[in-house]
Amino acid sequence: MKDLKKIIALFIAIFIMGIVIIVININTSLKTPVNTVDINKNDTLYLIKKESQLS
Repeated sequence: MKDLKKIIALFIAIFIMGIVIIVININTSLKTPVNTVDINKNDTLYLIKKESQLS
């Protein structure tokens, strides 16, 4: 019975450590800055060109 409790505790510890590692990785990837201004300018210019071609 003691071995079963140790095995369950080990799996719970591995599971919690996995969740912590995943959360840290997601937070670091979300902290990287994204140049949304450049993306929006490019999208707007593209749409204006397409609109002028259709007219």
